[in-house]
Amino acid sequence: MKKTVGLILALIMAFSLVGCKFLEPLFPKPTEPAKTEDPSGEATAAPTEAAAETAAPTDEATPAPTEAAVSAEDEAFLALDLDFFREQVTASISNYNQYIVSDPAKYGIDRADVDPTWGELTYDAHKESIESARDYLARLGAIDPSKLTERNANAYEALKCSLELAVEHEDFYYYDEPLEPLNGLHTMLPLSIACFNIRCTDDVESYLRLVEDMERLLGQVEVFEAEKAEQGLFMCETALDQVVESCRGIAEKGSESMLITYFEDVIEKAKELGFTDAECEALRSRNTDAVMNHVLPAYSRLADTLESHRGDCTPFVGAVKRGEMAVKYFELKVKEEGASLDDLDTILDKIETMGADTFYELSFAVYNGPDDLFDKFGDTITFGSIDDNLVWLKKLAEDYYPAMPEYDLKYINVPEDIAEDFSPAAYLTASFDDYNDNLMLINPTSEGSDDVFTIAHEAIPGHMYQYLYTRDAGFPLSQQIAEPTGYAEGWTVFTEHFVADHCRDLGRDLCILTNTNSTFCNIFIPAYVSFMVNREGWTEKDTADYLSDFGLEEAADIFYEYAVTMPDYAMPYAVGYSYFHEIYENANPRNEEQHKAFFDKYLSFGPTYMNILLDKMK
Repeated sequence: MKKTVGLILALIMAFSLVGCKFLEPLFPKPTEPAKTEDPSGEATAAPTEAAAETAAPTDEATPAPTEAAVSAEDEAFLALDLDFFREQVTASISNYNQYIVSDPAKYGIDRADVDPTWGELTYDAHKESIESARDYLARLGAIDPSKLTERNANAYEALKCSLELAVEHEDFYYYDEPLEPLNGLHTMLPLSIACFNIRCTDDVESYLRLVEDMERLLGQVEVFEAEKAEQGLFMCETALDQVVESCRGIAEKGSESMLITYFEDVIEKAKELGFTDAECEALRSRNTDAVMNHVLPAYSRLADTLESHRGDCTPFVGAVKRGEMAVKYFELKVKEEGASLDDLDTILDKIETMGADTFYELSFAVYNGPDDLFDKFGDTITFGSIDDNLVWLKKLAEDYYPAMPEYDLKYINVPEDIAEDFSPAAYLTASFDDYNDNLMLINPTSEGSDDVFTIAHEAIPGHMYQYLYTRDAGFPLSQQIAEPTGYAEGWTVFTEHFVADHCRDLGRDLCILTNTNSTFCNIFIPAYVSFMVNREGWTEKDTADYLSDFGLEEAADIFYEYAVTMPDYAMPYAVGYSYFHEIYENANPRNEEQHKAFFDKYLSFGPTYMNILLDKMK
């Protein structure tokens, strides 16, 4: 299924919501908060590798083979599974570079067949994607899932759900918004360049082709946004202001752009690969020309185009006030991002229940904590450094979680150019043919980027642990590459909760207070408000009235803005965690061995939809 570029990029990163403060803590310290130092010492325009080998990598790491087919149905499914994987990986050179490290032949992939661009953002590509999804559904329909092995049947079910949701997007092409204010396409493109792996001489050429292709893609974004405006579906003015400012900020960097400064790292790698000084100078000149004369002007043109449509901005209101189609799109995105195919009332009920439970736990922590609890509340909770946090978290995982494979983890700073519009941290999804090498992005300008909860969310036992477990288990490839976002984020939000509950070394009361405050304020309130704004038509005043119950009415403009400009942003976290926590409470593991058994059982189904897991885990 050929994906549009916005959906392709969504597969690459797993982000942290922790530290992404929508507002001050619910129960702030009575004194002025202490200033925190930049953990990296000094932010630089180019990402710089920081360190962090937490375990020696194995000599060779290849994905475990998928379960051997035992019937004609299994053979048919695994053939489809491989076709789907190949199509996703070869859809763009950025996908290929991220997921395939050294052995494309293992999957029957020829590098020459990989699209050497970022992919397409056009209506024709959208229609092609829908038709491809229908074709795969037809192939699945010819397979009897009752005749599949249990593992293949689980993957069949997960893929079928993903494809059905994809087909539902057919009439909503212009309802999508690649330029969301936070982590939008305009900021993700430079970051993806910074994360591009240079392992061979071909990678150097591919890197430069992607830089040169940015102008084309940004031009397609211009056209898309103009077409949205013609459809009466252009972004609201609040989002426009933020996106235009960000695009102009990138364009105005000039020779200080990270696309220029970071290229020196590419030059160093090119020299290691045998490029001569003259060849390296030619590469540098080519990159500089592409950035200065094409990419940065393209960002400026995009900002101008967006600005020219200011008069086409849609009202600053929820989906229900923009029409029936807008509501249907919101509901589709909730299911897709939250990874649940239950009806919306059921999903909302679970969010309300889990939100209430979280608030109860928060209130209990406030009123039953030690007298000096608020003296430390608001400070970063850390063992000292990212490495120190990882050492403690690894020991916790060894005690309570199934063993994970050997790994190597490095982290780099988010480029200064885009740091303001980026999350506190992100984990770059592990490759398929060598998942030992892992990369985490740290935003040194963001409060909480070195917090133990942020590191737990991104690394151990959060995203990195779950992805490495999935890779090592060798689930069918389609199930891995089409992992639902809510499945991944439900795991990681619970991870933070679990760490807080077991973090006596940093003060359990403080950890629980900090974690529950963040979860309630940054996940459940925005998710609930988004439901109310987009389905019930809440105004900013209605939002303020609701928030007054928690003393947060002054933050109503922030919550209302997120509900309008990024309505599904909190859904993967809120929906995924609500389902996961219900599954966990039903299992009720008490000790270390029971926890290992629970996590092992949960993960054994592979990435899938949370309503399916809730049913299976009963």
